[in-house]
This record gives sequence, structure tokens and C-alpha cells, in this order.
Amino acid sequence: MAQSFRWYFAKRLIYVALTVWLILTFNFLLFRVMPGDVTRIVIPKGVAPGSDTFERLSHYYGLDKSIPEQYLRYMQQLFTGHLGESISFSPGADIQDFLGVYLMNTLILVGFGTALSIVVGIWLGRYTAWKRGQPADRIGSAFFLVFYCMPTFLFALLMLTLVAKVVPQWPIAGAYSPTYYTMPLLDQIGDRVVHTLVPLFALVIETIATFSIITRSSLIDVMTEEYMVTAVAKGLTARVVLHKHAMPNAMLPVVTVVAMNVGWVLSGSIMIEMIFSYQGLGYLTYYAVTSQDYPVLQSAFMLEAIAVVLANLIADMMLLKLDPRVRV
Repeated sequence: MAQSFRWYFAKRLIYVALTVWLILTFNFLLFRVMPGDVTRIVIPKGVAPGSDTFERLSHYYGLDKSIPEQYLRYMQQLFTGHLGESISFSPGADIQDFLGVYLMNTLILVGFGTALSIVVGIWLGRYTAWKRGQPADRIGSAFFLVFYCMPTFLFALLMLTLVAKVVPQWPIAGAYSPTYYTMPLLDQIGDRVVHTLVPLFALVIETIATFSIITRSSLIDVMTEEYMVTAVAKGLTARVVLHKHAMPNAMLPVVTVVAMNVGWVLSGSIMIEMIFSYQGLGYLTYYAVTSQDYPVLQSAFMLEAIAVVLANLIADMMLLKLDPRVRV
């Protein structure tokens, strides 16, 4: 019996809540089973073990408590919006005070990049599939394969070198200018666009190739189905056959790949943000790793994992809209 939409949605929300809880728990345990003494990372090296300063700092960070007590404190702080304090990236600063700035920069880059990649990639994949065997298909397929196989960092480096050589006055480092916060609103928007354009292009070209290949392959498979032959035999126009019959069924695997690609985009943006010194979540993650700033790294991992879970939830809802058999 088919489930009601409300029951299906409620069940998916329960799965999401359970998954997020497991992610938070794994995130807590990961940094406590890694090699090395986390106490010696959090507490300055000059503080001798057993001293009054060492004991006070251990108590302040909760390191003198048992693992279950640390876990309860960790969950309590998360639900109250306290992510801890940075150790080395921004010593002593509350992570939630500066994490939002880096997250917003990444959302601007990845958000616009993903949306543009989905729209353009699906359109190109549809066009080449409809022109299968023609020059447009062969040229498009070769273009897709080249950029699909090219590593993200390599294309970003090529873009960086090309822009620096051809347009040396173009800003290729940072998410915005040092004087960004003193600019009028329109100047801030223009400054953002100029600084984001090149890394955005490097990110979009890579992801367009992925969506185009999946859309083309899926649409070609659908076009060989019997109901497509029937639609053509009924005298329907090519436009109706493509948009009303082929595309809705071809979009099922595309939606799944889009959801899975969110995690790849976030990881791929680390390379792009580092190459272009773009102050986003990937940039923050890299420097948290190199400086062993575990609280910052823990927060970054949490946000990236939750983003993937939410993207999969949205994909499930879209799949249900495209194919009601999903909830059977």
C-alpha cells in the first residue's frame, strides 16, 4: 500500500535526525581516538602537567572529566549554540563568532556555482543527448570528458595562471578586498562579484561536466524505452516527447547525483579556496588541520556533514515528486 506523503516525510525526518545524531557522536569520538594527547594540543606547551595552571585549563576545557561527561557537555553546548573556542586559528575566540563569515563565503561560491552548474549541465546534457551522433554531440561529449577527468586543483591553477597573465590587474586572491567593510553597499556587491568570478568559473566548469554526462547517459537510456516509441508513434511533437515524457524519467538519477555531488563540491571547494586564498569553509578547514585546531575542525566537519544530509533529504523529496513509486 502506498504511504501518505506526510508519513513518508515524517519517516525521512526521523532518519535525518538519527543520522545527524550519529554524525555529531562520530565527530566527538573522532578527535579523541586520534593519535596524540589532545590535552597537550589544547593546553600551551609551556604549562607543566600537574601544575595549578594545567589543572585550571583542564577543568576549563572539560578535559579532566570522563568521556561520557565530555560527550554530554559537548551535546549541551551544541544545542545552546556554543561551538567552543579556537586554539590556534584565532586563539581564544568563540568559533560561532567567526565561523558564520567563512560559511557565508562558501555558500556564495558553492551555492551560486552549484545552481549554475545544475541548470547549464542539465541543459547541455539534454541537448547533446537529443543530438546523439551529430557533431554537437561528439564535441560536447569530448568537452565533458576532458573537464570531468581533469583534477579540480589543476584546472584552478590553470585559471589562476591565465588570469594573472592576461589580466594582471584582476584580483585573484581573497573573497573580498581589505577595505570591503568600509565600502557602500553597491561597491561591496561589485567587489564580491569581481573576487568570486574566477574561482566560481573554476568550480562551475568541473561540476557542469559531471551533470552533463549523467543527464546525457540517462536521457539516452530513456529514449530507447518502449513508451518513448509509443509517444512518437502517436504523432507527438519532438518538443512534447522530450519535455513531457523523456526528461521527467531521465531526471531520477540526475537528482540523486546532484545530492551526492554536494559533498564532492564542498571537498572540491577546499582546493579552489586554497588556490585562490578564498576565505571560505574549505580555507578554514585546511588551516584548522595544519594548526591542529580541533574545535574549529570539529565545527567545520559538522557543518559539511549536515549539509550533505540535508541535500539528500531534499533529493528524496524531489524524487518522490518525480516518481511517486518511491514511497510504495
